[in-house]
Amino acid sequence: MDARAAMRRSVRVAPPPLASRAAVLLLLLLLSALPLSLTYTYEQDVFAINGLYTALGSPSLPGWVTNGGDPCVENWQGVGCAASNITAITLSGISLGGQLGNTLANFTSIITLELSNNNIGGTIPDNLPVTLQRFFLSGNQLSGSLPSTLSTLTLLTDMSLSSNRLSGDIPDVFSALTGLINFRDFSSNNLTGPLPPSMGNLKALTTLHIQDNQISGTLNVLQDLPLKDLNIQNNLFSGPVPTKLFNVPNFQRDGNPFNTSIAPSPLPAAPAPSPSLSPSTGHVPSKEPTKSPDVTNGSSPASGKHTIWTVKFVGYILVGVVSAVVIVLMVMFCVSKHKERKSKKDVHPKSKIGREPQRLGEPKIKEVPEIKEHLVKPTNTVGKASNVVSNTSEELKVNAS
Repeated sequence: MDARAAMRRSVRVAPPPLASRAAVLLLLLLLSALPLSLTYTYEQDVFAINGLYTALGSPSLPGWVTNGGDPCVENWQGVGCAASNITAITLSGISLGGQLGNTLANFTSIITLELSNNNIGGTIPDNLPVTLQRFFLSGNQLSGSLPSTLSTLTLLTDMSLSSNRLSGDIPDVFSALTGLINFRDFSSNNLTGPLPPSMGNLKALTTLHIQDNQISGTLNVLQDLPLKDLNIQNNLFSGPVPTKLFNVPNFQRDGNPFNTSIAPSPLPAAPAPSPSLSPSTGHVPSKEPTKSPDVTNGSSPASGKHTIWTVKFVGYILVGVVSAVVIVLMVMFCVSKHKERKSKKDVHPKSKIGREPQRLGEPKIKEVPEIKEHLVKPTNTVGKASNVVSNTSEELKVNAS
């Protein structure tokens, strides 16, 4: 036993070489640092979100600070990340104030910016992150004009800027925005001027809401777009509406002073009077007002409405006159039929009671009441009977003569 113990003591384990120790230590350091490198927010995004927070007036938002911080690791309210990049900021309807500031362009990978239904004022910054795909600022207090730098948002698919105080013309910035599908809402602003020609390049656009503005001109730039939902109500659009737009499933266009070169559809023609009534209806005015030059030349809405009212009024008069004539004729017909029936009733009884007409050449025979009397008297002798017969025959001859 002692020999074996002494042998074990004599065997010593050789320490690992120095290179192996260094490799293990380096591996441990890398493993510990790996989670930090995957979740630590990109520095430029941190700078951009700090600037936005300051411009909004440093509201009470969990996690948000004006300097530094780690939005992706610390789960700042409304912030979405992909690895170390901020990809979304969603803070709608929480009464934010202030402005948008000038650091939005520093976001490197932001896709969604949703700040609708707040009280954010100021203007839309000229420098916007070019990675934006969904841009929502509806229901705020934004003013000024639309920035021309919207043309740089080539990845944009959805945009809504309704219910603000934006003014001025819509810039011609849509040539490169071919992926824009839902220009969902520019409504309820003070936008003016015509629709820019570059809108005709939005070949993927299905929704366009620009109601409640002061936009003017025609709708020709929209006629070849694949629109399914178009609202242009309460603007200043004029000119004829392109025929293709009537194929849009949801097309709302009321409240615009459209002028059309096509005269309004005439009223349905009244029934033609019979030839016997032509003198009495010849004084009725014709429907010449439907060809009014004011309508065909694109007159003002007031004159157009007046002309339509005149046409309707003349039509009503014409229908009334024809109806009155028809009623009079019906009354006259009924009266004549009544008189005819009455006269027939007066004639038929007399014809039944009257005697059968005599033939020409026949002698008139009068009824002799005395014959009956003589015939019924009893006779006692043959002589008396013969006398009676002879007397009767003589009387008949006298009456016949």
